[in-house]
Parts: sequence; C-alpha cells; structure tokens
Amino acid sequence: MKIVFITLLILNFLGEALASLSLINGPEGLSAAGTGGQWSMHYGFAVISIASISIWLWLQRQNLPTVTALLGVLCTFHISVLLSLAIAGDQMGGVVIHAVLSVLSITCLLRRHQISNG
Repeated sequence: MKIVFITLLILNFLGEALASLSLINGPEGLSAAGTGGQWSMHYGFAVISIASISIWLWLQRQNLPTVTALLGVLCTFHISVLLSLAIAGDQMGGVVIHAVLSVLSITCLLRRHQISNG
C-alpha cells in the first residue's frame, strides 16, 4: 500500500506542478494579465495548492486525521476535475490522468490505516 501512496504523491505533485506551469504561462496566463481573460492564470496558481498536498501528506503520513483530510481533498479535486473534463470531452489526456489520480486517491483513502501505521 505504501507504494501506491508514494505513487499517488509523486504523480499528483508532478502532474499538478506541470499543469500549474502550463496554465500560468499559457495564452490565457500571465501574458493576458489585465485583459479579463486570464482565468487560466488564476486556476494555475490555485493548482499549486493541490500540488503542495503531496508535500504536506508526506510530512504528516503518520498522522491519520491529517492523512484522511488531505486524501479527502485529493479525491474531491481529482474526481471533480475528471467529471469536468469528461463532460467537456475535448481533453482526453486530462481525463485519463485525473481518472488514474482519482482511483489512486480513493484507494489510498479507503486503505489509509495501512499508510499511517508505519
């Protein structure tokens, strides 16, 4: 179970950090500041918080209430983004990535006692 947990943390951090960079630096990012069309930039900065959960989870992996809360946030985030991308239907790569991260998050949440117990 620890391997699944570590995999989730690495994939979440790398995936969301790269998504953040591409959203902040994309056409509706920093270059669109002040035009009213920079939703991508705002979302990119917000995604940094989701990437950082991997660090917070790693540092608190022995604390069951913290693991539970942060895995709950990851489940909610990845399932919500998965649904949004699936409804839009135009970013199948994102659908696959968030489907994998959703499954990993749910698996870790359901088996969190095995993660936090050493």
